[in-house]
Amino acid sequence: MQDWTTFLKLDNAATIDLLTSYASALATEELISERSVENLKLSLAAVTPQLASAQTSVLPLLADHDAEFLNILAARYGVVGFAWNHMRLSTKNILAESCASLATWADQILKKAELFMNRPFITHSQTLTTRRELFPSVLCNAAKILHDTATELKAIIHELSLMRPADILDTSGHQHEAEHRIALQVGFSGLEPETLSYCRTEQRAIRRIITAFDEMSYSVRQIVAGLRDNTASISKMKDLEAACEILAAECQHLSGLRFEISTNLHVWETRRLFFLHELFVLNQRMNIAAKLFAESLSPKEKLAGLDLLSADVERAVVCNLIKGGTTATEANSAASDLMNYCRNHNALPTILIAAELKKINPHLKEETLEFAATLTADSLTATPGGASEKSRFMEAAKKIRKALNVTVPFSAPMAIFLVGIFFGGCGVKTQVVSDLTDPRPAIPFKEPSNSERRLSTPTPVTVKD
Repeated sequence: MQDWTTFLKLDNAATIDLLTSYASALATEELISERSVENLKLSLAAVTPQLASAQTSVLPLLADHDAEFLNILAARYGVVGFAWNHMRLSTKNILAESCASLATWADQILKKAELFMNRPFITHSQTLTTRRELFPSVLCNAAKILHDTATELKAIIHELSLMRPADILDTSGHQHEAEHRIALQVGFSGLEPETLSYCRTEQRAIRRIITAFDEMSYSVRQIVAGLRDNTASISKMKDLEAACEILAAECQHLSGLRFEISTNLHVWETRRLFFLHELFVLNQRMNIAAKLFAESLSPKEKLAGLDLLSADVERAVVCNLIKGGTTATEANSAASDLMNYCRNHNALPTILIAAELKKINPHLKEETLEFAATLTADSLTATPGGASEKSRFMEAAKKIRKALNVTVPFSAPMAIFLVGIFFGGCGVKTQVVSDLTDPRPAIPFKEPSNSERRLSTPTPVTVKD
């Protein structure tokens, strides 16, 4: 599992790549001179030695060094505009990791669900009523929650893939076309259309991220609470509940973040790194919870007799009596008396005899007893539906797996990016030739595979539908 120090080094490498890409794009459009590109390389070469010891972001170091290129970017995009573009790219990358973690978690749940096809699951609602469901249906619902979260994050990634263009005044009429070309060279997929509503898109995206994670953690905790009474691994289930509580706490930390407007680049970097750190920790917590979730799923071999006397059984008995001509009020009273009698005597309808019915309630019939005995029989482990219920689950699981086909998390393209660093890539993507050494920091990382060495350009992060 990646640690924060390594992540920060990768983030600094990505920031340097962003700055050099901006320099290349602006130089290609003849918006800056060759001297500005050389000054950027000089500034990067000056601050690079400090990155390994300081373990901080490269932008504040460049600001303290009075890097001219930051002033160029501030002139074109404003400090806030450039900071948001930096925030967009870095957030988009780590959200792709979140989608990959959610996809892995959901896939593990669905694999477990296929093993428990005929197991019953007793749910307990907040109104203290119980209902019997199919164990795979509950797990499929859990995977669907993770799927919905990943779908929301995928939509946010699409929003963040657009660059906030320069807001300088231009009378030539060619600024939009030039900005679009710059956006593509820098690594965006296009331009942000909501330029008049300043910072509205980014603030909305942050709120959506916070809400998506918060709703996911709440729903997962509800499902885990139900699993506690339906699994045999009680000790592991306690660990899972604790992990989900920690996950929810991290979501609360995320919700406390604010991005008020500021022209201080140090303030922006502090906010950005805090936000990325919270998402980084959330991804780690999700991976831990996913592992514990898979280890905890060992359903009880057999439910206790009283567990089978769920509220849906009582409602089914009521409907059966109503079908036979009993009024709704009398049917409700009779079904309630039957369930209470069974609970008080720790007995199931299967062992009752017809003579006991009149003592319980005069509206109960022998057919009612047979119907209730069928619903609570040990042989009826699954909910009604049989093969059609299994088929419905398999189809739902197939759709979720297809929708969660998330590829290439943040670490993979960054690893490929680092391969380009180690094997002779020039720091600035431009025709300008310099005698200076490459300013990028030496970042320790795992040895890339042969397939990664063959790749010449970073693979974009994609989330397939």
